Formats: sequence, structure tokens, C-alpha cells
Amino acid sequence: MKQAAKQMGKQATQGTETADPSLTARIRDRYGDLSPMERQLADVILACPGELSGYSATELAGRAGVSKMTVSRLVRRLGYAGFEEARLAARRGGDWGSPLFLLPPGGPAAVVDGDPAPLEAHFQRSAEALAATARQTDPAMLAQAARALADARRIWVCGARNSAFLAGYARWQFIQVRGEVHQLAAAGETMAETLADLGPDDLLFLVGIRRRPPAIVRLLHIAAERGIPTILIADSHSALEAPPPPLTFRCETRSLAALDTHVAALAVIHALAAELIPLTGEAGRARIRAIEDLHERLEEL
Repeated sequence: MKQAAKQMGKQATQGTETADPSLTARIRDRYGDLSPMERQLADVILACPGELSGYSATELAGRAGVSKMTVSRLVRRLGYAGFEEARLAARRGGDWGSPLFLLPPGGPAAVVDGDPAPLEAHFQRSAEALAATARQTDPAMLAQAARALADARRIWVCGARNSAFLAGYARWQFIQVRGEVHQLAAAGETMAETLADLGPDDLLFLVGIRRRPPAIVRLLHIAAERGIPTILIADSHSALEAPPPPLTFRCETRSLAALDTHVAALAVIHALAAELIPLTGEAGRARIRAIEDLHERLEEL
């Protein structure tokens, strides 16, 4: 019975990566109850929690200037069965994209031969992200998604946090050659107020790069239940909390910094827009001409 209850609890939280309190949240919650030596260790972990995933208990104790027993006491006080479970929690923080868990050790930027780490390395990493994404993008699926964009009665773009600007970029690209491309949801609106009108003739264009809010996950479930065709732009290395739609494009977003790079996601969106243009035919060309004419008449540009 106890094992069954444990399994039910695991199933209830499976895929909700933020349901379990993070390592840092546990430390902050219990910090006032820690002994002086435990606080000394906790301060080291809080300064750069992602490092925990790369240390052994002995190495962490040496870095903090405490005993290995202090490490064992602290992780148990935080609710972990042992040090390995705490290390896995730190690793999940990095996989989930938390900048705090991706920060390098404290101090100035790394120096090589008296100069900061070369800027070229960051551009090289962006190029590698583009190449990796290109390798895993199926041209036939890209063409299928472009056809869905062309045929949909209306397109609804949606994204949260960093994904919001990517969704906005997609809308700005698509509206050049077709109408009825809308934001889900507009400022001051709730998702439900717009989602109630969506049906199989519409298309949901959802950008869900890692660190997705729970509402985005629930939206994926509801779109599937209501039979709303969906194109999903996601990252390539975090688990999706809902079954992905058939038209899911995985993008490499890992960078040399603590923040993700989104160049590959932008490239996929741009490729979709490029595929969409010829599919809209003369109607798309007429729309571009009308927009350019209005730009001139309104003296907007």
C-alpha cells in the first residue's frame, strides 16, 4: 500500500518539473534552522548551486571547509535521501534552464592569455546551435507545417517569457503574406476568452522553449483535446510535460552563458515563413503590395 501511494504521488507530479521545491528553495526555507557549519556549507551551495552536480561529497566539503558529515546532515535536513539525490536535483536545475544553476563560479570572467574569453566563441556556439537544429529538422515536416499555416482559417500565436518574443516574431513574419494571424492572448485578456472560439479550422502556433509556465503545458493538453492543429517550437534538451503535437520542431538553445541562445528557434520560424510565402500565391503578393502601398500613404517608414 505504501509503495502504491508513493507511485501515485510520482505519477501525479510526473512532467511538472517545477512541482518539487528546488534545491535553493529548500535551503532558503530551512536556512534559519541550520547550524553554523551547515550555513557555511549552504552559503557555498547558494553562491553557485549548479556546481553541486559536478562535485563529490568530499570535494564539496573541502570547498566549504566543513566535514563530509556536515554535507550528509545538510542534504538530509533538506529532505534528500542522500548526496546523490541532491546532485541530481542540481542537475535538473541546469537541464531546466535556470540561469542560477548555469552560472559559472563567482568572480571575474575567465581570462585566457591576459584577454577575456574570445567573443568568437559565443558566435561559434550560435553557429553550432543552428547546425544541430538543421540536422534534426525534417524538410518534409517543415513543408507540412508551412502548408498548415497557409490553409488555416486563423493562426493564433502564443508564448510566455522568452518564448513570447519568438511568438511575436512569428506573427510579424506570417502577417506579411496572410491575414488572420492573432495573439493568444492579447494584453488584458485571458487565454480562455480566446481559446473558446478556436476549432479544427484554426491553427495554434505555440513557442515553448524550456522553463515553460504551467499554463503553456495545460494549453497543449486542451488543444489536443479540442482537435486544434498545433505547431510547437521547443528546445531540444528538456522533457516536454505533455505529449508533443506531430508538428514539433526541436531547437538547440544551449549556450556558453547562463542564458539560452534563441538563434536556432528564430531560424526555424524564418524558414517556416519562407516556405509559407510561395504557398500563398498571388493573394500573398497582393497583400504585400497593399501593405507597402499603405506604408507609403501613412508615411510610416
